[in-house]
Amino acid sequence: MFHTTILKGDTMSAIMKISSQRQIRIPKKIMQLLNIETGDFVEIDIQQNEIILKPRKLIDPSQGWYWTREWQELESAADKQIERNDVSEQFETSKDAIKWLKK
Repeated sequence: MFHTTILKGDTMSAIMKISSQRQIRIPKKIMQLLNIETGDFVEIDIQQNEIILKPRKLIDPSQGWYWTREWQELESAADKQIERNDVSEQFETSKDAIKWLKK
């Protein structure tokens, strides 16, 4: 059982009871506000005798390359090229694409 109160803006507080299995339930409104779902992970920090829960997304190690700074910079540059419509034409064959690349 819990009771939630919206204080102001997107600030929300909730009072929750700890179950006999040492669990708490996060209210649906808070989960929606934080864009978290059942099965997601949270980090627990303790600061000045307070518990702080932070949503965390874990990355599959085989996909870690995508989230490197270098790769994200390349992704950002590619997005900017697309916004400027600075992209190649569509090609019928790979030969046509290679010919265009060699120009």
